[in-house]
Parts: sequence; C-alpha cells; structure tokens
Amino acid sequence: MTLAVGLLLASVVISAGAPRYLRPGSTPRVHPSLSLCAWLVAALAMVGSALAAAVILLSPDPAVPDGALGLATACWQAIGDSAFPWLLLTRLVTGVTVLALLLRLSGVLASDLIIGERRRRDHATSLRAVARVTDGVWWVDSELPVAFSVGKYRRGVIVASTAVETLGKDITKAVLAHERAHLRGHHHLALTLANAMARALPWIPLCRAAPAAVSVLCELAADAAAVKACGPNAVSQALRQMAGGASPPGVVGFGAHMQARLSWLNRRRSSLFRNSGPISRGLAGTAALVPPMVSAALAITSITVLCLSRTGG
Repeated sequence: MTLAVGLLLASVVISAGAPRYLRPGSTPRVHPSLSLCAWLVAALAMVGSALAAAVILLSPDPAVPDGALGLATACWQAIGDSAFPWLLLTRLVTGVTVLALLLRLSGVLASDLIIGERRRRDHATSLRAVARVTDGVWWVDSELPVAFSVGKYRRGVIVASTAVETLGKDITKAVLAHERAHLRGHHHLALTLANAMARALPWIPLCRAAPAAVSVLCELAADAAAVKACGPNAVSQALRQMAGGASPPGVVGFGAHMQARLSWLNRRRSSLFRNSGPISRGLAGTAALVPPMVSAALAITSITVLCLSRTGG
C-alpha cells in the first residue's frame, strides 16, 4: 500500500508538474533530441507509475485476499456491520479509477494507431502509382516544393515533389536528411502518442501540453540531424525555400513550425548539450524523472516513519 501511494504521487507530480520543469530544457541551448527524450520519458513514466499503482491497489494481499473482488466484498461487509471502511473503499475506488483512465488512454491510442496506419497506407498506395522511386525516395511531379515522410508503411517512405530537386543539390540533401531523421527517430509514433494523450485525458496538464511540445521538438530534432549531415546554411535555405508547402492530412510536412525552426538555427547552442548520443539521452530521461522520484521517496519515507512511530508507541 505504501509503495502504491508513492507511485501515485510520482504519477501526479509528472502529470501536473512536467510541463513546468521540462520547459527550461526546451531551449536552443539544449539539443532538441534530449528535450524530446525527456518529454517522452515523462509521459511513459506517468502511465507506467499509475499502472503499477493500480495493480498494487487491486491485487490480493494477506489482509484482503482475492484482489479487487476481495476489496469490494470487505467494503460491503464492513458497511453492513456499521463500520465504514474508509481505507478499503479509498483503495478500491482509487485503483478502479486509475485503471479506467489508463484503459481509456489505451483505447484512444489503439484507435489512433489503427486509423493512422490505414490513412498512411492509403496515401502510400495512391502516391506509389504515380511516383518515381530513386534511392528510397518517392518523387511525385509537382511545381510546388513539398516533402514529407510516411511512417509505419513497411519501413517508412519519404515523399517529395520534383520541384524539390530544382532547389539545388545541397538543399535537396538537407530536406531528405530531415525526413530520414523523422523515420529513424520514429517521430510519427511519438506524435501519435502525444495526440492520443491529449484526446483521452485533456484535463491533465502534461497530456494537454504534449502535442505542441512533441511536434515542435520532433521537427527541431530532425533539423539537428540535417544540420549535422549538411550544415546549418543548407538547412536554413531549405526552410526558406520550402515555406508554405502543403502536405496531405495525417502527415507533417517539411514546412511545419517554420518560425521556431529558423529561430533555433539562428541561436547559439551550448557545447555541453550538443551531443545527442545514448548516454546523453539516458541522462536527459533520468533528469525528467528526478522530481517524481524524489516526491515518491519522500512519501514512502514519511508513511514508513509514521507507521513505525505508531508501532513503537
């Protein structure tokens, strides 16, 4: 029970406080992949800690066997004996409520994944009939410079208009490097998760803020990969040349969040946070968990000390 309280508190701290304590990391001085990793780790930790707490609350223990059914039976018997079971009832209601919210999130996420996969498959099928495939890129005839990636279709594909090829070799390379970074980083799944959280649990601050933050950070992370491959000048020119390009529904085109991306390219970045390797991402994810872990540890310690003091008295 004590562990469940700590996990619930950690989930509450993440859900309510993460948008605030993650905001300082979403600056040009920090590599966007690190900020993106912190947001995703916080979201998964919120769900994971809530699920673990619900399982503990509704699982059998020596005092109340048979899990949730045993809790409900004990509550009913206690009410019949005129002794209102506050602790048992709180445990049952809390566990069922948390589990219901997680099931709602799971249902919305599963629905979004299925619908999104169907839409991407339809886009790919229609485009494949008219596209010229070269080095894994589907080139479609158009006078407007447009580029986007379609994730979860086999290994994902990049779709670009033939107008992109006329912008110059360096710009074309930067555009394709950006889209390859989206596929390599599975950014489509990150966006799907963020949007599902906002749809399922819009009253939770982290869920409400996730779509905007994750969307911008995915674009900045892809830009950072393109800068590493092609240089900042090529990426900056690509952004200006591709501004205003339209994309089909259900995909994010190269021209999204243009002002934020140009601002990031023009700002100086700290050498301390330029690296986006596995170690740096691990540290970023760990940093996102420090506030909830500290809160959970304090809660568990306080309850343990209180119980021991009463036992000793």
